Amino acid sequence: MASLLSSNPLRTRIFVCDTCRSSLRLERNARSAVPRTLTTASWQSRQYRRNQPNYLPTLRFSPRPYHEQRTYSSATRPTNSGTTPLPQRRLLSLSGPDAAKFLQGLITNNVDPQHPSPTPFYSAFLDARGRVLWDVFIWVYPELVAEKGAWACYIEVDAEEAASLKKHLKRHKLRSKINIEDAEGLMVWAAWGDMCEKMDNEGVVVSMHDPRGPGLWRGLVKDNMTTLGERDVVDEVQYRIKRYQLGIPEGPLEIPRETALPMEHNIDLSSGIDFKKGCYVGQELTIRTKHTGVVRKRVLPVTLYTMSSTTETSISPEQDVDLSFNADFPELPPGADIKPLDSAGQPKKGRACGKFIAGVGNVGLALCRLEIMTPMKISAEGGSWKPGTKFGVSLGTQVEDGEERGGGDEIAGVRATLHDWFLVKERDLWDKNRTRI
Repeated sequence: MASLLSSNPLRTRIFVCDTCRSSLRLERNARSAVPRTLTTASWQSRQYRRNQPNYLPTLRFSPRPYHEQRTYSSATRPTNSGTTPLPQRRLLSLSGPDAAKFLQGLITNNVDPQHPSPTPFYSAFLDARGRVLWDVFIWVYPELVAEKGAWACYIEVDAEEAASLKKHLKRHKLRSKINIEDAEGLMVWAAWGDMCEKMDNEGVVVSMHDPRGPGLWRGLVKDNMTTLGERDVVDEVQYRIKRYQLGIPEGPLEIPRETALPMEHNIDLSSGIDFKKGCYVGQELTIRTKHTGVVRKRVLPVTLYTMSSTTETSISPEQDVDLSFNADFPELPPGADIKPLDSAGQPKKGRACGKFIAGVGNVGLALCRLEIMTPMKISAEGGSWKPGTKFGVSLGTQVEDGEERGGGDEIAGVRATLHDWFLVKERDLWDKNRTRI
């Protein structure tokens, strides 16, 4: 007995004999009976395998808020010095007669094509509202300019954002005579501590002292190099720990695209903004903020601790706070609210004074209200900070759509750190005879 199968009445019917139908049914049932295998691998091994859609140029990008990010933990102790490649960073090549003029209208830092000996620098792309699109390093050096015959550079950006940045550049290209290509043969490396002075290697194409914090080195290295300096390469998590200890955010997980403000994420203190340059995309809000002289929130390094410990929570603006590392500290979801604690050690009701961003163990980053969580005085009226004030966050917090959906009974203390060099940079750039506590 034969039968007729039709998946759509508007299509021509297909003849399938009963024997073939039975074979197809058996094969389909066998396929559905195969048991699933659940992986036991930790989520750290998938930290950079994020499911990010490919955005078309005509579509509006939906920013990744803090609550969709991950925190990382590692049993490795922090190293005082080390080197590591950064595979999560990608390079785009920008060249052509109009490359300098083209880039000048898109980034926050100044592009000087007439400089006799150009050097790399830190910068950012903003949208029209003054929000950060990408934090980038612009790698320009005399050998590259000589090779291209005109001003040219490599743009370093997060690997998962490289395609979006490339579309962004092509969208603004219009009639500019530029070439935008993926850079090949080079990889970004980082070093810190004593290794910064030992990076003179034939595989290093160009290098710089990272302007975002002291004791950091960054360079472009030939991609066939497997080690630099005298020591073995350390795990990339060590680089994140070092950044978090210094309060340095990097990439879209820590500087959310189309959400983050450049000053709140310390791009200005990292020599990433030239407030004297001409018009560029997003300049209006940036310059207006500079003229008001008020940045109430900034990303700071924070240490988490159990409330049963006797850790001192007050901060001295004159001294660095020792950040003791605890790899086994419970994970805290990004976007969790940081609030002042009452006498019973419970978070007070009301507006949060900070947002946790990312962390490794008990060391991380948080967006903090300076006049509440630190003794800094930003405005004439001052803030509510008092010596001995404690801050905390619920360890069982669940964050959905940027809002907390409940938390556990256990509270973790949060201590923000003000480094000396951070205070010096902030005062040099923003101080207008402000009276400080």
